[in-house]
Amino acid sequence: MVATTWAQNRLSEYAVKAAYLFNFGKFVRFTSADTAAKGQSFDICIVGEDPLGHTLDDLTANERLDDKPVRVVRVKRAEEAGDCEIAYISAAEGTRITGDLNALRSRTVLTVSDAPDFLQHGGMIQFLTVEKHVRFAVNLDAVRAAQLSLSSELLRVASSVKGGSSAGVRP
Repeated sequence: MVATTWAQNRLSEYAVKAAYLFNFGKFVRFTSADTAAKGQSFDICIVGEDPLGHTLDDLTANERLDDKPVRVVRVKRAEEAGDCEIAYISAAEGTRITGDLNALRSRTVLTVSDAPDFLQHGGMIQFLTVEKHVRFAVNLDAVRAAQLSLSSELLRVASSVKGGSSAGVRP
């Protein structure tokens, strides 16, 4: 019984994270001319191990963001996620996370992870567990450096927002 309860809690945790990943796409704006070069789909990439399974695929089936169909792409290396709009970097990347972020630093890609200290390594959004609920924190300096902007609505529901001024925030 305990194993079943634990499995259901993990499943719901990843379902919430998948929903957040999809919804982040509604609250981010790509301000760089680089976005014109992106593809015909709105790509959410999973870098490394995929703890979300098919939850994100099921959630985004037949959905659109920025008037493009949403596509979930699984890649082994961060360099392969450079044309994605959102890159979820698995916590299983461990010590490779810094290199993953460096590979995406010059790209207009929203980086998200549940890895500890992700924001301190230059990540943009980090999933946190607060009182058994999935929340997120934002590194606004990293968002701005990637020439992205986040809706003030998104920032209002963040557990914390690190750095930045009103630049990188849109109403």
